[in-house]
Amino acid sequence: MKNRLIFYLLFAIPIIGFSQSKQITEIVILHVNDMHGRIDQFPVLSSMIQDIKAKHKNVILVSAGDMFSGNPIVDKYSEKGYPMIDFMNDLKFDISTLGNHEFDFGTLVLAKRISEAKFPFIAANISSKTNTFPKLAPFKNYKFGKIKMSILGITQVEPSGHPDTRPENCKDVEFTQGITKAKEFSALSKKANVFIVLSHMGVIEDSVLATKMPEINTIIGGHSHKALQPQMKVNGVTIVQAGYYLKYLGMLTIKLDGKKIISINDTLLPLKGYPHSDTLIARKVKNYNNNEEFKKIAGYFGNDLKGDNELGGFMSDAALKAVKADFSFQNSGGIRVSEIPAGPITIKQVYELDPFANEIMICKMTAAQIRELIEYGYKKEKKADIISAGINSVIYLKADKTIEKIDLSFPDGSLVDEKKVYQIAINSYVASSYKFSKTGEAFGTGITTTDAIIRLLSLIKSVNYSGIESTKIITK
Repeated sequence: MKNRLIFYLLFAIPIIGFSQSKQITEIVILHVNDMHGRIDQFPVLSSMIQDIKAKHKNVILVSAGDMFSGNPIVDKYSEKGYPMIDFMNDLKFDISTLGNHEFDFGTLVLAKRISEAKFPFIAANISSKTNTFPKLAPFKNYKFGKIKMSILGITQVEPSGHPDTRPENCKDVEFTQGITKAKEFSALSKKANVFIVLSHMGVIEDSVLATKMPEINTIIGGHSHKALQPQMKVNGVTIVQAGYYLKYLGMLTIKLDGKKIISINDTLLPLKGYPHSDTLIARKVKNYNNNEEFKKIAGYFGNDLKGDNELGGFMSDAALKAVKADFSFQNSGGIRVSEIPAGPITIKQVYELDPFANEIMICKMTAAQIRELIEYGYKKEKKADIISAGINSVIYLKADKTIEKIDLSFPDGSLVDEKKVYQIAINSYVASSYKFSKTGEAFGTGITTTDAIIRLLSLIKSVNYSGIESTKIITK
């Protein structure tokens, strides 16, 4: 028995030594995307981040873009967008890429917000044409002991060559398509043990990128507002995204054995119901929200308004009643809430519904040109995108989801005149960013979409657009 014990003592330690794995390194990347000014979530978000950092050693906090556009407290602040930068500084964000809505206030405002941030913005596919906009680094390197990690930033760019915002908002900046530009940084995968892309291209483009660049370990995404749980895997590349409006905090955990990745796991942590809240951040949020102008009652809804047709129908009707036009169109992307409950509606809720305050333009269009606009919207958004007032549309789809035909009619069921040129009220974003033909040039009215909404609410005792369906799709 004694000899057995001596044998164990002599040989156990070497045997254990040979069986031990290399050092395990854990990297935690906390990620958010498409926050759109939701500062009310920051007290809970702050506590969550602090709790995670207390339990894990190597933690960084990143944003995949779209900080702005969605909360008038942020968007209509004297220094547009600044409250978001202020809170992101407080929470010690490590890095962010730019989303398309970062450009909604123009490049001069964005340049100032970037200068106020205590963290870098990265975007490989953006370059400045003037000295008024900063030169952004394409990527950032991190080191955790002997482990090297590179994060490449990519923003969203439309086929037209600019992000999904009004073209005039980004006239001082040049853009390259994200997938094309990302390929130029393939060598980062050979220099780093972990290669991450921080993308605002959307999950479809991220998936294409994964098929083109399998050397990427993970794509942390945004733009498409998807809560990817479980995480996606395309061509061996992990793709993650944390929804929108700070409903979730993404927790991406990467483990390495030595310098080899052994696991990549992403968890979406819901902020709702979290038991802790940062009182200092909450106090600051309260101060920002203390704006009496936004608390004013603009009008009343007699019924709940839900979905694109009801909300978009209300917005379209407001524009139509504010200007001299035959019809009015509202794109679904400009409808920024999914529901407004019955009862009083405040100025703040108006700006939450329509944060962009685009100018109402008048376009002269034939029925064929209207169909062209509707078809472009369908192809862009993969759904009935153009909501209307004064005219109804039905999109008939083939089995493969391509358009067979588009019927246009008046609300009474009579057909539109195919030869007549109609006056169409349309917001300036659609007028400048959507690809469709017009009869002559569009001209501005000087009235914004939000002005039109507030006017309509002031004129009608109780608004009721429940059940309105100006556009629909029929599939064969």
